[in-house]
Amino acid sequence: MVGTQGFQSSIGSKLVTISIMNNKNNLDHAHRDIELIYMIKGNLHVKVNNEILHLNNSDFILINSNEFHSFQSEKDSLFVIIHFNYSELSSLLGQKNLLFTCNSIEHASPYDQDLRYVIEELLTIYMKKNNDVLVEFLEKALKLISKLKINYLKNRNLEIANSPGKNQNERLTDIIDFIQSNYREPITLEEVARLHYISVPYLSKIFKKQTGKNFSQYLSEIRLAYAVNELENSDKPITRIALDNGFPYLAAFNRVFYEYYHLKPVEYRKKMTKLAKNTEEDTAELRYQEENQALFELGRYLSSTTTNRNQTAIETLDMVESQVVRIKNTEAFIKYWSKLINIGYAKDILNSDLQEQITILQNEIGFTYARFWGLFGDDMHIEDRSDGMIRYNFSNTNKLLDFLIKNNFKPFIELGPKPKIISKTLDEIYIIQTISDKSLEEWKNLTKAFLLHSIERYGFEEVESWYFEIWSEHIDPFTDETQDGNNSTKSIKYQEPSQFEEYFKIFTGFKTIINDIVPSAKVGGCGLSMELEGDKLELLLKQWKSEKLQPDFLSVYLYPIEIEKEEKRIPIKNLQSANPNYISNKLTQIRKSMKKSGYEDLELNVTEWNISPVNRDFLHDSCFKATYMVKNIIENLSQNKVNMVGYWLCSDIFSDFRDAKNLLHGGAGLLTKSGIKKPSYHAFALLKQLGEILVAKGDNYLVTKKSGERYQVLCFNYKHFNYSYYLHPEGSTGIHEQYEIFENNDPVNLSLEIQGIANGKYRIKELRLNRDQGSILDEWLKFGAVVEMKPDEVEYLKQICVPYMKVEYESVENNSIVLNGRLQPHEVRLYELSLLLGGM
Repeated sequence: MVGTQGFQSSIGSKLVTISIMNNKNNLDHAHRDIELIYMIKGNLHVKVNNEILHLNNSDFILINSNEFHSFQSEKDSLFVIIHFNYSELSSLLGQKNLLFTCNSIEHASPYDQDLRYVIEELLTIYMKKNNDVLVEFLEKALKLISKLKINYLKNRNLEIANSPGKNQNERLTDIIDFIQSNYREPITLEEVARLHYISVPYLSKIFKKQTGKNFSQYLSEIRLAYAVNELENSDKPITRIALDNGFPYLAAFNRVFYEYYHLKPVEYRKKMTKLAKNTEEDTAELRYQEENQALFELGRYLSSTTTNRNQTAIETLDMVESQVVRIKNTEAFIKYWSKLINIGYAKDILNSDLQEQITILQNEIGFTYARFWGLFGDDMHIEDRSDGMIRYNFSNTNKLLDFLIKNNFKPFIELGPKPKIISKTLDEIYIIQTISDKSLEEWKNLTKAFLLHSIERYGFEEVESWYFEIWSEHIDPFTDETQDGNNSTKSIKYQEPSQFEEYFKIFTGFKTIINDIVPSAKVGGCGLSMELEGDKLELLLKQWKSEKLQPDFLSVYLYPIEIEKEEKRIPIKNLQSANPNYISNKLTQIRKSMKKSGYEDLELNVTEWNISPVNRDFLHDSCFKATYMVKNIIENLSQNKVNMVGYWLCSDIFSDFRDAKNLLHGGAGLLTKSGIKKPSYHAFALLKQLGEILVAKGDNYLVTKKSGERYQVLCFNYKHFNYSYYLHPEGSTGIHEQYEIFENNDPVNLSLEIQGIANGKYRIKELRLNRDQGSILDEWLKFGAVVEMKPDEVEYLKQICVPYMKVEYESVENNSIVLNGRLQPHEVRLYELSLLLGGM
C-alpha cells in the first residue's frame, strides 16, 4: 500500500467497518470482504478486473468478494470505504453466493440517489466517533444492507439453479476461497482442479473468464499483496517473507515484485524505511492533522448534502399533484372495528373509576360488544362451599352485567380459568388474580346455573345475543410459573401446543351446556395466539373439523410479534415485527388456513389486537399509536371477511400496579388511569365519524359517504420503526426518545380532488390529531413529566389533550373540490364535508 494511510472510526461491528481515505493509493489486491467505495471530493481512478473507472463527487462502486481491484487518487481527494464481512452478510441475507451490480458510473439506477442518502446517514453517525451511538450505527448499516439487497443483489442461487451449468459459480467461489486460505502452500492448477472434481482445461477457462486473469497470475497477486504488507510492516528477512507467503524461492518473488513495482524488494524496503525515518517525528502530528482535516471535509460534505436533500424534499412536497377521487362505484361496508372492545378482568369492571371511563367511551364512540373474562374468578365470590355443598351467589355478576346492559353493551364473555395477566415485557408478566381449579363437570354446572339465572334476570332474547369464547391454557403460549410474593410471574416459552385434544374436550363440554340452554348464542374459540401459524394452525383446525361439535366462530389474537429469530446473526432483542403490513398479511394467512381446513365460511373474530400485549411501553401513549390503528383498520376494510376486531384495551386502570405510579406508565389503554384520553382514543373518535359507504381508499387516506351530500376524508401519515428499534428490548425506549425510533420524520403533502359531488355551498370541518394537538405524551413532556400530579393539573391535561378543530365554507361550482393539507409524521386528520341546504 502506497500513500497516506486511511483511518477507521472507533464505531464498528463484525458486520460493517468504515475507513476514510485521503490521497490514498492501493495496488491490485483481492479479499473476501465486499467493499463499497463512496467518493466525497476530488477524483479517484478505480481498476476492477482490468477495467478502469473514474469516480467524482458522490459516485460509488461496489466491489464484490474476491474481485481484483486497485485505486489511485488525485491530489486533495477524499473518499470512504465501507467493508462488509462476507460471512456475516451472507448469513444475514440468506444467500451463499453474493453478487451485487452496484456502480453509479456504468450502471446508473433509479435507486442510486436513495442509496446515497442511506450511505450519508451512516456516515453522519460515523462522524460522532462514539461507541454510545453503536446502536444507531448498526441501524443505519442494516438499512444500507437492506437497500443493497432489494435493489442491487443478484439472486445467484436462482441463477445457478436455472442455468445449464448450475454449479459453475458455486465452484469458482469455493476455488477462490481455497486459494485465499492456502496461498502460502505450493498449490497448482492441477491440484485445485482435482480437489474440485473438474478438468484442468475447464478450470483454466472459467477462471480466466470470471476473474480476467489466469490461475498462476491470480495466485501470484494474492501472494504479493500479503508479502508487500509484511515488507512494509515487519523486520523479517525478505527471503523469509517470500517463502512464508507461498513463493517457492526468492527469485520468483523478486521477479513478480519487479513486474508490479519496477523495484526490487530490497530497494522498495529501503525507500519505505527512509520515508518512515524522515517523517517519524512528524507522523503523529501529521496523522492527527490529516484526520481532522478529513473529518472536517466529510462533515462539510454531509452538511451540504443534507441541506440540499431537505430543500429538495420541501420542493417535492410542494409540487405533489392532486390524487383524483371520483364519486361513482360506491359500496356499503361494516364498521368492524367498533363492534368489540376489551374492557378487561371482571372484578376490575366493578371499580367505579373504570365504570366511569367505560361510560364515557361508550357514549362518545359506541361499541356493540364488551369483552371480558374472569367472570367466575375467586374474587367475584360466586361459589359458597362452606357446608360441603356448592351454592352460587351471582350478586357481583349481576352488578357487572347490569352496568354493561344499561350502557347498551352486549356481553362477550371469555369462559375458562384465564387469570388476570399484566405483561411488563414479552418475557416478564404479572399474574394478579387466579381462578381456583375446577373439574370440567364443575365448570359445566356453574355455567348452566349462570345461564339460567341470566335468562331469568335479563330475558332469553338478551342472553341468546351474547358471545361466549372458550379459553384454555392448553392453547395458551404462557408457561413456566414462578412465585413473587402474593403474585406469580411467568416466562414465555414459545412451543408447539400438543394438547389440542384436551382443549376440544373442554370446548365440547362448555358448548353442549350453552347450546342446550340458549341455542342461538355464539360459542367459539380459542384465542389463537401469534405463534400458532402455518402448519400449526392448519393442524389445529383440521383436528377441530373432525370433532362432533363445531365452533360458531374462530377467535384469534393479533399482536405483531415475530417469534423465531434464532437463525439471525444480528443481535435482535425486540420481537416486534419489522413488517408494517403484519396484520393484513397475518389475516390473509389465517383465512387461507381456514379455507384449507374446511372453515372457509366460518366467522372470524380478532378478539384482541394491538401493537403489543406489553403494558409498559410508551408507544401506547404516543401519536404513533393513532396512525398505527387507523392504518391497519383502513388496510383491512372489507378484506379477509373479518367480522369484528377487539382493541386491547379500554383503560390503563387494568394495568395499574406497584410499578405504575406515574401519570403515564405505557399501558395499552385508550384512556390513562386518570381518565385522560390518549391519541388512540381520539383515533376511534375520528373513525366513528366515517360514513357507511366506501367511496375510495388509498395508501394514506379513506373517503366515505353518509346519506345526502355528506363526505368524510380520513388521512394519516404513518411511520414504521427504523432498524435500531429492533436492537432494543421492547418497551425499553425512554419517554423522551419515543419519536426517535422511526424510519423518517418527513411530513406528507395531501392533495385530493373529489370529483362528482353536487354543486353548492359546503361546510368543511377539519380535525387534526398530532403531536401538537391531542397528544397526552407530548403535553406531559411539556409539563415536565411530573411524577406527582395534582387534581387540577390532571384536569388541565384532560382539557387540552384534544384534537384541533376548525370550520370553513367553500362553494363548489364544477362538481369538484380539492383538499390540501400538510400532515406531520404520526398525524391523523379528518375532513367532513356537508352540503348546506339551500345550495348557493
